[in-house]
Amino acid sequence: MAEATPILDSETIEKLRSLNQPGKKDLVEELAELFFKDSPALIERTQSEIQQQSFEEVYKAVHRLKGSALYLGGSELGGLCQKMMAAAKEEDLGSLQSMGPELQAAYQRLKAALEGQIGHS
Repeated sequence: MAEATPILDSETIEKLRSLNQPGKKDLVEELAELFFKDSPALIERTQSEIQQQSFEEVYKAVHRLKGSALYLGGSELGGLCQKMMAAAKEEDLGSLQSMGPELQAAYQRLKAALEGQIGHS
């Protein structure tokens, strides 16, 4: 059985924390707050564009979400976004529709994992 992709890559968190500066806000916390602010709109946009069958717009939205997730170490969400980008490129509506609900769930798992990191710097 294939090993599950981790929700949050601890190495990425460590690297980000190594960039922290004394007296400044924790970088992981700062980036997570931006991610929490922007991501729900991207997920909503993705779901809407899937319904509209606007494959190019789905691609753009999940590409942006993927970048944000991976920058913070969100391996699982980043991997799902990558699959959705491939499906959008192929205009594979069935795959996008089946992955759509998982997008919100993967985001919630990453959000919970990041919230667990905040305050543990």
